Amino acid sequence: FMGLFNKIKKSIELKQNKPNLKSIEKTKKKILNLKKQFELNPVDSKILIELYTCYVTISDLENKIKCLKKLSDLSPNDSYPLQQLADIYLNELDNIDQAQIYQNQANNLKNNF
Repeated sequence: FMGLFNKIKKSIELKQNKPNLKSIEKTKKKILNLKKQFELNPVDSKILIELYTCYVTISDLENKIKCLKKLSDLSPNDSYPLQQLADIYLNELDNIDQAQIYQNQANNLKNNF
């Protein structure tokens, strides 16, 4: 399972360049589909990861955070969402205190394994 996250992480890092309008529209359509799928399968973390990837693509900060929090609830033993939240709070929101909280939670999970 962690291998999946690492693959996704790499593909997300590669996608950080600015998307054009056409790809933004395409991504927004994909988001609508994924949201519908998630409503039908509210425990499917794969759908959430895809949603998160879409929000990264269109730089939707608020929804990136929502997705990661849901992911963290669905997979409480997975440090990936917490690590991503820590990075977002540190690098995008300049909220060092909140970043530290998520980082500590991520570290605790890593140490428990």
